[in-house]
Amino acid sequence: MHWHAYAYTGGQWPKDSEARNLQAAVPPNTIGHWFRKPQSMRVGTFTDPGQTYAWLETEVRATPPRDVEGKLAYLRGCVYRDADAYAGYYAHGQLVVRCALACPRDGERCPDPPQ
Repeated sequence: MHWHAYAYTGGQWPKDSEARNLQAAVPPNTIGHWFRKPQSMRVGTFTDPGQTYAWLETEVRATPPRDVEGKLAYLRGCVYRDADAYAGYYAHGQLVVRCALACPRDGERCPDPPQ
């Protein structure tokens, strides 16, 4: 089990056609399709739940949502259940998306196997 971390910051949610375009560097409509998005959106691969959550916590605290503690508790629970941890919210007029996606997963090729 490991997680792939992705980050996006932009002005608004992308249009459906943009999100479906696997070459566009915007959040996809389907969680698993993050693995197919440009590699520049992937910011890391983690094998340890503590490191995975630490990355999420640092990122979310850098541009916090209104209920930062609630969001972090949710993300922590996801990581320690070996599940996808996904946060998408607006902060300071920007759309912020940070996620750590569990891998391996059905129907998707691992984009960056851990060493």
